[in-house]
This record gives sequence, structure tokens and C-alpha cells, in this order.
Amino acid sequence: MNQNIIHNLENSDQIKIIYDEEKIKCLYINHEKEILLAEIDNHMQITKIYPHCTKNGSTSYLTPKYDVNFIFEGYDNDVEERENGIYIISDLPKVFINSIEYGLGLKKEYILIAQLSTYLDNCQSITISKTKETKVDNNIIVINDNDLDKIRRGIDRITNLHRKESFASKKLFLYNELLHNNNSILFPQKKRTGQKDIIYKIIKDTDFSRPISKSDKRSLLNIKDEIELGYFSTMKNEFDKIVNNQHTESSYQRFFEKNSLLLTLFIGSPYMQFNNQAYVGGKSFDNKNGQYPDFLYKHKITNNSFIIEIKCPKTKLLRTTPYRETGIYSSSEELIGSVTQVLTQKYQLETEIATLLKNAEDRNVEAFNVQCFIIIGTLKDLEGDDSKNKKRSFELFRSNQKNLRIITYDECQEQLNNFLQVMKKGLISYE
Repeated sequence: MNQNIIHNLENSDQIKIIYDEEKIKCLYINHEKEILLAEIDNHMQITKIYPHCTKNGSTSYLTPKYDVNFIFEGYDNDVEERENGIYIISDLPKVFINSIEYGLGLKKEYILIAQLSTYLDNCQSITISKTKETKVDNNIIVINDNDLDKIRRGIDRITNLHRKESFASKKLFLYNELLHNNNSILFPQKKRTGQKDIIYKIIKDTDFSRPISKSDKRSLLNIKDEIELGYFSTMKNEFDKIVNNQHTESSYQRFFEKNSLLLTLFIGSPYMQFNNQAYVGGKSFDNKNGQYPDFLYKHKITNNSFIIEIKCPKTKLLRTTPYRETGIYSSSEELIGSVTQVLTQKYQLETEIATLLKNAEDRNVEAFNVQCFIIIGTLKDLEGDDSKNKKRSFELFRSNQKNLRIITYDECQEQLNNFLQVMKKGLISYE
């Protein structure tokens, strides 16, 4: 017996269900057109759906959702009316939207299944079957019901992994930003170990030996920059904390030892860590006066050496009173001592490089006019009375050092802040 059902929707569109002997047709109707969304053949146990966008106001309104349709074999599909007046197609796999009003098709998290057809030539439909084995040919995709469920569970695992990681990161950020940063005594800083599984799952199937699409490249660059941004943001917080607190010189040395990439950033050249507390010569016959710079770096390309000395942020840069009331401030004893120390290390290394390399495991290091770098004090130390003359005295002193750069901790902070701003702008440009 033939029977038609018309269901009026809130947006004045209609759902029309046509029962014709053993077949059922589901249509979506508006004032302009009538669209077939589904055909159900209960006798043959074959259902065909033609997913369309039914969101009124969308630019894709009443257009196909995908380039393919779906065929279901071996399912006992039927049209059911729920208590809320929604008509659905029953017995569809869990990855599918069963509401006729919403145009059928795949749920958002499984939409990639429809895009499988792009790998085939002239594939117009994907078959989901309870009776056939999974098969892929030139223009045919058949997915067994059990295999489809495995795919669903696999996608769900990846989605949940990302969701858990995102929630944990947000929770940790909120704790540190609001609680720890405002009361570090009651709320000590919390950290969590990075979850390598997430990155692994994203890139493990990527063939980097072949060209990738612009969108894939953009995504990989975004992931890369997000990781680097997260790393440097964490380093900034830790660096700010250690600068603002008072520690021993060895504490600052250990910090840079663990975060050597920051030193490379501050140096501004492609240097890499070669050795810490390396002996560079200078011992006398009584085994005294040996020179041990805090860090010995070498250039990644030329292998030339680079000496780094780390002092404390609280180290004074200048003497407190001017020289003979001339407005000229002499450098502090600590600063002059640091300069003399690092220049002595430079001299010993250049003089004894040949001897040092005889028994060295890594002989790929040179000492051509070795460059030196000192991190010491803060420019804030020069604020206050007679600030202009203090800054002039300090700049004249450090700018006239040959083969030696002197940088303060707050300058390092500013350099790191600027670097993070550039990275954030880069992330925005990918989106």
C-alpha cells in the first residue's frame, strides 16, 4: 500500500517519506527544489543515501556533501519517527548521521572516509557491507561492517588522545598562569612530561622523501612551530623566574647547560655546544692556573671555537660613584674581572689548541681568533640617579671590546620576547 508522509520543518522546508511497495524514498523539499536523500529496498536489503547539506543559510545549502554516495548492503534499514518529531534511518553504522532533517552523511570526525574516493579513478559510491569482504579496486571501495567499526575505534582513539592532551595542557597552563604566578609559595610550579605519542601518531605515516601538498606542508610547519613556541614559552617562564630570583653562579650555569638552545639564540650564530667546563690550557708546572670556561661552543660550519662565561644577574656593572666627579663611571671589579678572565681563556685556547687536540676524541674544532661572550648583570642596575651617564659609560666600555660581546640578562629577556612574538606571528600566518 502506497503512503506518503510530509513533515514540516521549522525553517518552512519539508521532509517527504514515500512508501512504494517494498521501497522507501526520503526527500528533502524546499520551495525551489526536491532532493532525494535516501532509497531503501527492504527486499534486497540495499540502502542508498545521497548526503546533502540542509543547513539553511549555508553557502553549501542543498548541495552534495561529498563527491560520492553511500550504499549499504545487508542492513535492516527503515524510517523511524522519534518522539521529538525527528525522522531517522535506523540501523546505520555509528559513523553516520541518521537524521534525515540533517541531510544524512558522515559525522564530522569521520568525514575523511568520504575522501577515500579521491585516490581512485571515477569512484562514485562507497559500499558498506555486512556480507562482503573489504575490497578496493580502480573505481570500487567496499568496506566490511566489522572493518568500518575498527576504523571508527581507531579514529576515536586518536581523537581522544588529542583531546586529553589538550585538556591537560590547558589545565596546567591555567594553574601556572593564575595560581603559581601570583603565589609561588602556596602553588609551586607544575610541569608535565611531553607526550611523544601524539607527534608520533601524526607524522609516522608521512613520507618525507616525496613532495607533499601545500596544505600538508603548512600543517607540518604549524605543528613544528607550535612545539617550538611551547618550548621557548616554557623556557621564557623559567628564565624570567631564575633572573628575578637570586641564585649562585653555578645555578645559572646549570640552567644554560640544560637549555643550550637559548644560548645559541642569544649568540645569534649557528654555534653548537661542544663542551662544558672544558680545559683550554694555562696550567703551570705546579698544575695551577688552568683555564676552564663555563661553555665552549663551536661553529656548526667552520668548527671555530666560541667561549661563553655566565655570571649572575645581580652582578654590578659599574662602580657606584663616578670617577673624579666627571660623569664617567668605571666598570665594576666583577665586570673587569670577567672580561680579563674570558680573554685569558681565549689566549690560552688559541695558544695551546694543537696540544689540546692531540688526545681529544673530537678533533673537529678550531681556534681562529676565538670569539667570546659574557652574560652578566642587568641594565636595570644603571637606572636611578645619573642614569644617562651610567648607560653611556657602560656602552662605551662594552662596545670597545674586541672579539668580545657583553650582554645583560634583561637584554636576553627582551631578545627572547621578540623571538616569541615573531614565532606567534608566523603561526597566525599559517592559519
